[in-house]
Amino acid sequence: MFLKSKICLTIFVVYEAAIVSFLHFQSTCDAVFSSAFCTSWFRYFLFCVIVPLFVGLILMWINEIIRAHHRRRFIRRAKNTVNGILSAVRGHMSQHMDVADIEKIITAAVLIGIKKYADRHPNLRHNINNVMDLAHGDVELDIMATDDEIKTTNKRTVKSMARPRKKVTKKKQ
Repeated sequence: MFLKSKICLTIFVVYEAAIVSFLHFQSTCDAVFSSAFCTSWFRYFLFCVIVPLFVGLILMWINEIIRAHHRRRFIRRAKNTVNGILSAVRGHMSQHMDVADIEKIITAAVLIGIKKYADRHPNLRHNINNVMDLAHGDVELDIMATDDEIKTTNKRTVKSMARPRKKVTKKKQ
């Protein structure tokens, strides 16, 4: 059930037993390390706590690093595949179509999208007409007007698109 945990715990126990017995005997410890290091109790803390913690952290993060590398490799392969498809389509399109034809197709697609959006949002046509009237100068703008409506030359009224100003109140001290 917890096979990975059992393996890690077994390796940890064997390591602890081996390192404690290695550090406990003065002759083996002096052969590898200095005698000042072997006389302090810091050797046990270093090899029984610090080293296993660092090894555990490395083992814990190495799986994440490998997974991230595999994800990036997958994304890179997908990107290369899409780039290959696009370059093949671009080559095929350049052989059979002109730039003007492609512009017409893109324009038609945009207009169809706008038409479908306008069909779903009926107020959009009214707002577009108001904006177009403003753009063509068919609207008489009176800067000093206090009412919320603008009069057009074709005798229809347009509600102002400006946001009403908020009242500024002074804080009581």
